[in-house]
Amino acid sequence: MDTVNKLSWREKFERALAERTRRRMLTNAANVDWVSYHIPKTAGTSFRAALKQAFGERQFFAVYEFSGANELTQGEPIWLPATAQVVHGHFRPHPRHRQLFPNGKRITWMRDPVKRAWSLLNHTLDVQNNDKVYEFIKSQFLDQGLSDREEIFRAMIKNEQSARFFNIYQRDYQGFNNKFFFFVGCTERYNDDLQRLAEMMQKPLASEQLNPSKNKQPVPDLSDKERAYFSEEYRIYERLIS
Repeated sequence: MDTVNKLSWREKFERALAERTRRRMLTNAANVDWVSYHIPKTAGTSFRAALKQAFGERQFFAVYEFSGANELTQGEPIWLPATAQVVHGHFRPHPRHRQLFPNGKRITWMRDPVKRAWSLLNHTLDVQNNDKVYEFIKSQFLDQGLSDREEIFRAMIKNEQSARFFNIYQRDYQGFNNKFFFFVGCTERYNDDLQRLAEMMQKPLASEQLNPSKNKQPVPDLSDKERAYFSEEYRIYERLIS
């Protein structure tokens, strides 16, 4: 008898278990009311705390590197607790999120592109974690003798490899519009937009500012040529916050 297309009992069991697990993941995802995309250095830490406080520990689920961010970025389902009403974290928007979270309203916060890039640089140098951003800055600039933050910032603008850190709107948000998002907040008007979202959610959202940069040096005054580096970032930013 040809057994090429037959499954062993173990394979049948594992397949059934996988299908059951996927059904459970999709069922729990359907219970989610809010899907929050955390763009680095857009008040995401403050907003995460506000969501957690408003909805409670059991209803809030944070999605980062080790809890499913990569899978959600690819539009794949992840394990979620059955009680989760809010999903928030460093994952990118994906068209399949419409189907994955059929009842989830998608929200995000954006920040002036130059201010966001400057904040990212300062935060990275403040904490000096061995992540990809710091490794890049260290190898390309610090190890080459640059230490002044404004000089590093201007050098990064001229370096094509910086785009993967500075041009995040182009990378992740180019193909999305206001029809995809239920709410897009602007950090430059954080308190007002937070209050507007609180009314939509019918939940009190605390406006405490967390994780600010230790460096209070103002954003460098860029030349027209330097500012042109961010032109596409501004186009996407202005389209989504309007």
